[in-house]
Amino acid sequence: MRLAGKALILACGIFTISHNSYASTNEEKHLNYGVLSSKPKKRIKDSYPLFSYVAEQLSHHGYTDAQIKVYTSIDELISAIQLGDVDLISSTIYPTLIIKEKSPIEPALVRWKKGQSSYSSIFVTNKDNGYKNLSDLQGKVVGFEDRGSTSGYFLPMVSLIEQGLKVQHLTSLQEKPDADKVGYVFFDDLLRETNEVNMTLWVARGMVDAIAYSSSNWDNPKDTPIALKQKLYTFAQTQDYPRSIISISHSLDPTVAADLKRTLLELDTNVHGLGLLNQYQKTKKFTAFDSQTEKQLYDAQTLIHILDTTQ
Repeated sequence: MRLAGKALILACGIFTISHNSYASTNEEKHLNYGVLSSKPKKRIKDSYPLFSYVAEQLSHHGYTDAQIKVYTSIDELISAIQLGDVDLISSTIYPTLIIKEKSPIEPALVRWKKGQSSYSSIFVTNKDNGYKNLSDLQGKVVGFEDRGSTSGYFLPMVSLIEQGLKVQHLTSLQEKPDADKVGYVFFDDLLRETNEVNMTLWVARGMVDAIAYSSSNWDNPKDTPIALKQKLYTFAQTQDYPRSIISISHSLDPTVAADLKRTLLELDTNVHGLGLLNQYQKTKKFTAFDSQTEKQLYDAQTLIHILDTTQ
């Protein structure tokens, strides 16, 4: 990827980009957007135009540009927020609440990522298995995406626990769970490249007994190819949760934070803003929290405590 007039910097696992990165004057003031990703170039390409525009709208507060900071681990992102190096982030509900517990940041808006305000997790298996509910997974193996995934780990895992099922972590497919436990593996421990197509392929071939991922993955033929989907079906689903959340650092002046929220909320009201939103991973708009969102956040926080007690 080539970005004219911009520089890509890699240091300590953190990728950043801003306009005229080599310039350094006392007048420069960046709006620092942080994101967790293993694909820094993609996240920088789709995020910079929007947040650069947002920074322009905050010029009366002294902002001259935006800086996109891509972190490869949640601990790095938490540390950056604690140091005041990140002003706002976007993440799904599981990392959002973990970060909130460990750093001075507050969930502020719902981001309609890929056009969705909310999504759920579903359990998928081969039609030959005939599973009807989660209890049928005892003595079987479920494949989760990775330890940081909301839809591919957190939501389905707590669903198993809430059903009173015992879970057992397996480090390879050669291991088998106890007959009264649901075994689980992480695809990112087993594969060089973890994606929904690989997950779907494994369950279709019977290499794992079931997988769990988001309802949007099931509906998207790029993630679940039709030829594979014909061999599969869903047999359990979690409740809906916000698709993605914008959180704002406590280090921002309250007036700046209020103007930042207002700018994001108004992006879908003009043609230019809609274009920037679409480039930002096909985001439809940002919306304020309502009572349902507040309840979903509270419920998810409770689920985190449930998960913690089983670790």
